[in-house]
Amino acid sequence: MTSMEYFALTDTGKWREQNEDFFYADQESGLFIVADGMGGHNAGEVASRLAVESFVNRFTALKENINSAQGQKAIQGKDKNAAILAESFNYANHMVYEMSESKKSLNGMGTTFTCCYIENHIANIIHIGDSRIYFAADGAFELLTEDHTLVGEMYKKGLITYEEMFGHPMRNYLNKVIGTDQEAEFDYIAKELKADDILILCTDGLNSMLTDQQIFSIVLKHRQPKKITEELIKAANKMGGRDNITVITIKKS
Repeated sequence: MTSMEYFALTDTGKWREQNEDFFYADQESGLFIVADGMGGHNAGEVASRLAVESFVNRFTALKENINSAQGQKAIQGKDKNAAILAESFNYANHMVYEMSESKKSLNGMGTTFTCCYIENHIANIIHIGDSRIYFAADGAFELLTEDHTLVGEMYKKGLITYEEMFGHPMRNYLNKVIGTDQEAEFDYIAKELKADDILILCTDGLNSMLTDQQIFSIVLKHRQPKKITEELIKAANKMGGRDNITVITIKKS
C-alpha cells in the first residue's frame, strides 16, 4: 500500500436535481476514479456508476490473477499497470455500451472517466472526457489531463481564449466518452510522485465554475486533503454551482 492521505466528496450543486457523478476512492488498492454521466432521465447516473463498478471489478480481478493464464494474456508484451488499466477500461466501455443498447431509455448514455492508480511513486492515469486531474508540487500547478471536448480542441488550436471557454455555448459538447461506441480511445499518463505532492481529481462541475488559478490558490492555502476538497466544492457552489461537483484530493506522504 502506497503511503498517502486522501479525501473524496460529491455535491449535487445548485441547479441540478440529481447527481450524475460517481466516484471511487480506495487507499488500500491505490485506485481513485471520478466519472460524470450523461444521458436523459437517469441514464447519466446509470452510466457513471456502471462504468466505475465494472472497471473496479475487472481491475481487481486482473490484479489478483496476474499470474494466471487470463492475467498473463491480458498484459502480455505491455507495461503491467498500463495494460491492466487499459483492459479494465475497455471492459467498462463494453459494459456501458451493451447496457445502453439493451434499453431504449438508456440509448446514447455515456460517461467521462478519469482514473488514477497509484503504486509506489507512480500515478498511472487513464482518462477520457472532460473530468480532470491537477497536480500541485513545490509551488507549481499543472493540469495533467486534456479535455476531450469541442471547446477544448478550439482552445488548443488557439481559436478561443481560456476565458472564452467558460461561457462558450458548445462548452459541454464532448468528443470522447465511455459507452457511446463499441470502442473508446483513452489517454494514458504516468506521473512520478514525491512526498507532499498533491493530486486533484474532479468533474467539470468544479473547473467550469473556478479558474485553474482559483483552484490552485485553495490548494496552496489549505494543503490538507479534507479541507482542500471541502473548500473547492464550497467555492464552486458560491460561483453558481451549475453542475454536480465531485472532488478527490490525494496527498502523497
